[in-house]
Amino acid sequence: MLRRWLPVRWLLVVALALVTGVAAFVVLFPPGDRVAGTPVPYCTDLHVLFDADEEMRRVAGELRRDSRVREVRDERTKAENHERLTTELRASGRDDLADAARVGDTPATVRVIEAFGVDAEAFADELRLQYRVTYSDACEDPVVWEDED
Repeated sequence: MLRRWLPVRWLLVVALALVTGVAAFVVLFPPGDRVAGTPVPYCTDLHVLFDADEEMRRVAGELRRDSRVREVRDERTKAENHERLTTELRASGRDDLADAARVGDTPATVRVIEAFGVDAEAFADELRLQYRVTYSDACEDPVVWEDED
């Protein structure tokens, strides 16, 4: 009688091992963070621009508490952006533009990384109702960022 149940036991052991293996694979290698609105983490480049450093800092704090925001990074004051702009202009041989650039005309900025599941383009459109916003999606149009290398 024991010999008759032996193949059934082996079949159960193999089935259990298979189920355990598949479950472990899904846990260790999840389908990914590819959620609608965020094809790949850090694909989008969403910047909010401000006329004053104080406003940039205040809104950056508000955005950090927004559930649609995963991360606020690259907080740059008007002076920091001006220095960066003039350095890049001089490096590209455009000293005339670097000399003409003024700190007062350069915006303060923050980069916003949307939370998983948030449609970044729709979020950018919503932010545009209150602020100046630049938005691009390198995963949708990789040519946009290839030129920056």
